[in-house]
Amino acid sequence: DYLHLTVTRGGVRADSTLLLCDPPLGHARAAEACAQLAAVEGDISRLPQKKDMFCPMIYAPVVVHARGRWGGHPVEYTQTFSSGCVMAARTGSVFSLDD
Repeated sequence: DYLHLTVTRGGVRADSTLLLCDPPLGHARAAEACAQLAAVEGDISRLPQKKDMFCPMIYAPVVVHARGRWGGHPVEYTQTFSSGCVMAARTGSVFSLDD
């Protein structure tokens, strides 16, 4: 299972990495990200939203993209979030590439 992850802020590619999950490698929170993905069978859109996280209403768009394979199936995910805080609340550790 692997995903190539990209986070773009303000139209400029900020971060990009390859997340590997057997063993977890790719960024500082790879083990946590792999566990979160395993819980939803690699479907990023099904990651549970963090209920205890409050984000300021500051518009600073972040676009995330994931492409790879999970459980032998192709994964393609692109989403725009209103801020990095909202992205973290919706995607957990998966796109935490700058930690």
